[in-house]
Amino acid sequence: MEEAIGETLMPSETGLFAGSIDLLQRSLNLRARQHRVVSANVANADTPGYKAFEVAVAEELRKIRPQAGRVQPARTHSAHLPAAGSGPDRVTLKKVAPAALDLRADGNTVDLDRSMGELAENAIQYKASAQFISGKFKSLKNAINGGKP
Repeated sequence: MEEAIGETLMPSETGLFAGSIDLLQRSLNLRARQHRVVSANVANADTPGYKAFEVAVAEELRKIRPQAGRVQPARTHSAHLPAAGSGPDRVTLKKVAPAALDLRADGNTVDLDRSMGELAENAIQYKASAQFISGKFKSLKNAINGGKP
């Protein structure tokens, strides 16, 4: 089943990948944003009073799944504006809690070791999402080609 939006036909949620492409795309965007935020934390590690931030990636990904019993706004025409707060670049930043034994007197909450670990973990998560979405497109290409290379 397909839904018409303007002149473009969009696959419904019961389609070939049932929203997994959207979820993986959002994951890639969130991971890229997380990388920029953590990189900014590292860059400001010596700035007095700087408060470290992080992207709440898991919370943002949960927002993509509609909750039972909750009405979800839908764009029925390409000229309609997206629902408030639903833009692809709109994310929630959370302040990072300072370490329990914070010995810094300047008020900076950046833990350089923790931030570098977050960058490494985020890079792994980004690569995994990229590999998943690549696999989805390879299987689609394979289906289009009828299983022939």
